[in-house]
Amino acid sequence: MMIAFSQSPAYNLKVVLKETGIKADVLRAWERRYGLPMPQRTEGGHRLYSQRDIETIKWLIARQNEGLSISRAVDLWRELESASTDPLAEIRQTGISAPQVFPVSHSSLDSLRAEWVNACLAFDEAAAEQALNQAFGLYSVEVVCTDLLQRGMFDIGELWIHGQSSVQQEHFASGLAMRRLDALLGAAPAPVRSETIVTACPADEWHVFPLLIFTLFLRRRGWNVIYLGANVPADRMAEAVDAIRPKLVILAAQQLTSAVSLREMALVLRKKGIQSAYGGRIFNRIPEIRAYIPGHFLGT
Repeated sequence: MMIAFSQSPAYNLKVVLKETGIKADVLRAWERRYGLPMPQRTEGGHRLYSQRDIETIKWLIARQNEGLSISRAVDLWRELESASTDPLAEIRQTGISAPQVFPVSHSSLDSLRAEWVNACLAFDEAAAEQALNQAFGLYSVEVVCTDLLQRGMFDIGELWIHGQSSVQQEHFASGLAMRRLDALLGAAPAPVRSETIVTACPADEWHVFPLLIFTLFLRRRGWNVIYLGANVPADRMAEAVDAIRPKLVILAAQQLTSAVSLREMALVLRKKGIQSAYGGRIFNRIPEIRAYIPGHFLGT
């Protein structure tokens, strides 16, 4: 069944917000930053949207639900249009629009982080994803990853330490956060720099979330980054850098035991003439140990 979405301006802002579940400030940010959608205005300056505008908003929200940032979703829309493909063609063919979304009550970053944390504690995946989508619609990827996801995970960890949340709730939140990071990494642009950076956690270090965020930021800035993950022994790292010959190796440790492993790895890298940098919570908690690590400390 083919459905023709009218392009006649017929709906005011209130109707659009009710139909899509998007918040007014998020929609205005999309229009201002990306020019999508592009509503017409009445003589009095009020926005008027077409049915196609509404379906466009739903399409963008659906791409966010799949893990794309709003900027990447807009890029995808324009890539399809430049290839003479209507992004809404599938909806027109099937008659199925984007899934219904769940409005979030506030749009400040602190409020959105609280919404996300509370949704995770309630095992409410849909509400958690919508809070993230709204945040990505208002703020940059870097801001959302650090000030919502990373701080949100820290808040949940603190609740667990004080017996106010369960390990199951922490694992649920971690799974959602890691899934979003994986999607953002997959949507990162192709590298434009010739040098390679390796990122890894040393032996006995399993907390990869901060390093994954750092890896994402580097990739978004055009670096070719090879992420080796958690618990990498020093001898395996030596084999990897012999094959890769990176410009820089970035290491992360959160615990004292893994900081010892990081030092061993940094010494191996220095012998091979490869620059290294490092960071992690333990080096902020016990700053004296930085003096024993050969490499550049990335700061607090």
